[in-house]
Amino acid sequence: MESINIGIVNLVVSKKLKDAYFSNNLIEESKKVTEDFLSVVKNSPILQLEFKVFNNIETKHIENDLAASRYIDNNIKLFEIYTNKEIEKEHEKLKSFLTEDVQVDDAKVQLYIAINNLIKESLSNYDEVNVDNIHESFETVLNHIKRPKAMEAELPESKLINEDVIRIAVDKFNEKYNALNEDDKNLLLKLIKSSSAEKETLLEEYKNESLAILEGLNKESVKDSVAKAIQKIKEMVFNAQTADDDIISLHELKKSII
Repeated sequence: MESINIGIVNLVVSKKLKDAYFSNNLIEESKKVTEDFLSVVKNSPILQLEFKVFNNIETKHIENDLAASRYIDNNIKLFEIYTNKEIEKEHEKLKSFLTEDVQVDDAKVQLYIAINNLIKESLSNYDEVNVDNIHESFETVLNHIKRPKAMEAELPESKLINEDVIRIAVDKFNEKYNALNEDDKNLLLKLIKSSSAEKETLLEEYKNESLAILEGLNKESVKDSVAKAIQKIKEMVFNAQTADDDIISLHELKKSII
């Protein structure tokens, strides 16, 4: 790996956390690394901006060349108030999160290097600018943004780690490491890899399954509670901000009544 790059560090931390949960090994250590990483980012305006821009470019899809190019330019221009020296100083805070033993996706690494190159070259002195580097990096980023969604879905682990996933992993499963069953692990994997559209479908599946179970309960002593639960589930609508929590709540409900 070349210079310190928040996208690559993010990918390494994300993979360590996911591997820990799915193997049920070193969860506490990986959780601590993730929390420390997010804390470093939150306390640095530069790293926060980088985190946002990398995520913008990573997840964006625009087919039109001009619109996609303008989108890239607008994101890179956000760094105009900083210098390369200031950015490099903040990158030093990420050194401890890079571990050579964690393998990451080469294609994603190339994208992150390209984004980093565009930021660096945009802030370089006129006589130090590498035009070839700018051209090659811009092509890499542009081709990624223009890639059709169907092709994006085929890429493994296509998303940057985000605070929603971390919050769910920590808050919902923090006290249940040893109790994680295959359904729990599979659900967490789905939430990490699913797009918004896939999560919307998943929410509907969990709603229907939960309703079928609740409507099959006929115990007189719990009829009122069941009726309220049924009504609450029926009123659930997809919200990208709360979808993960809603799906996990339905998952936990199913487990508690089956």
